[in-house]
Amino acid sequence: MFKDKPVNHDPREVFIAGLYERRSEYNAFHAYYRALVRALFDAGVSRTVYCVNVDPVIAALLLKMLWQPLRRGDISEADLETAAFTIFLYPRMLGCAAEIDDHLHRDRKMDTRTPASQCRFVA
Repeated sequence: MFKDKPVNHDPREVFIAGLYERRSEYNAFHAYYRALVRALFDAGVSRTVYCVNVDPVIAALLLKMLWQPLRRGDISEADLETAAFTIFLYPRMLGCAAEIDDHLHRDRKMDTRTPASQCRFVA
């Protein structure tokens, strides 16, 4: 999906970036990650602009919510670590369940990718 394109975009990250823009919001952590992948390309470290996928987007959202409480001492680093573990674990659990359902009800071959036009989300 992202291979050999000069600039790579994860549609989930594009959605979140668009949401920020429509709301006139700014997330310094997300902006930093976008700048980092561009700087790696500009410095010749990578041959493409790496895709900012959903994992750093989730981390940036979490840091935006919890950075100030952490700095104030309202939460501890352990609390931040627990929040990060939880926020990354639950979607993966849902993804595993969806993968199992997919293999049981559609096809047992390992390549069961769904066209993007048929994808839906769980909220």
